[in-house]
Amino acid sequence: MKEKLRVTGHGLQVTGYRLRVTGYGFNSQLARQWRGLAPLGRTTRYSLPILLFLMLVFVSYSQAEIVERVVARLNDEIITLTELEKAYRELKSALPEGEKMPSERNLLERMIENRLLLQEAKREGIRVSQGEVHENIERMKSTFLSEKAFEMALEQEGMKIEDLKKRYEEELMIKKLIDREVKPEIEVSKKEIREYYEKNKKRFKEEEKVKIRHIFFKDYFQAEKALKRIKSGTNFEEVAKGGYLGSFKRGQLDRKIEEVAFNLKEGEISSIVKTESGCHIIKLEKKEEARVKELSEAKEVIRNILSSQRMEQKIEEYLEELKAKQEIEISL
Repeated sequence: MKEKLRVTGHGLQVTGYRLRVTGYGFNSQLARQWRGLAPLGRTTRYSLPILLFLMLVFVSYSQAEIVERVVARLNDEIITLTELEKAYRELKSALPEGEKMPSERNLLERMIENRLLLQEAKREGIRVSQGEVHENIERMKSTFLSEKAFEMALEQEGMKIEDLKKRYEEELMIKKLIDREVKPEIEVSKKEIREYYEKNKKRFKEEEKVKIRHIFFKDYFQAEKALKRIKSGTNFEEVAKGGYLGSFKRGQLDRKIEEVAFNLKEGEISSIVKTESGCHIIKLEKKEEARVKELSEAKEVIRNILSSQRMEQKIEEYLEELKAKQEIEISL
């Protein structure tokens, strides 16, 4: 007969193979917001939605009391089947359409790795200030229409602001651990940057672009009057009241406007251009010919690409070192 584990409140008593839990749900809207505010960026797999989403797994229980399997043990911590399935569902709802989901096994492995990093950060005495946590909370709040909307999102899932603060604290602890233990080993030489540039010049090609100003009228007669004023010497910007539209590549403008704009000379003003929406007068401010960026312009982008690749590799190595020192058991 299998023994049981019992969790009451926030305490955990490990006595065997199963466990009883009570706790909270988690709002997938908050998961999506959390994903978009990750300080780690998207440079490694630990900056992908999985890592950041996993920080929320600790509060992803249902209100109902259940008896559940333990699918993984790592040192004195456990992960249950309920946690894993809940994490899988919530991650699926938070990911953009078309982004590939990991298998439950792979997700469990990421959960284990995430907790190992957090355990190591605690062992190393890494601390996060309340100011750092507050800054991240405020950034998340700013993605909602109002503070009330943010509070309602928490309330709907039975979460408290303290839960979210704890998640940010843990995420920042992991980031600081990686910054301290892994990041210093990441070096990219000038030779590597040049070699990457020479092999990938197509990636740094910029298409032809035009910067234009524009006057729009629904009525052809009004457009004709405006064009006469410009031809008689009135400043285009005065007639247009500014009128700056921006910089555009081919395919970003109405077909008729595009055809005219890309055939003007810098400073030249078009005749009246008729489209389905109305009548337009176009002035070409500047034309930028298609070109390949110089190495001097592309080097920082290349440095970031190579650093990201190296960071992922180094984190893998660091995790393997951590795993070799820990007691880990998977029962999935």
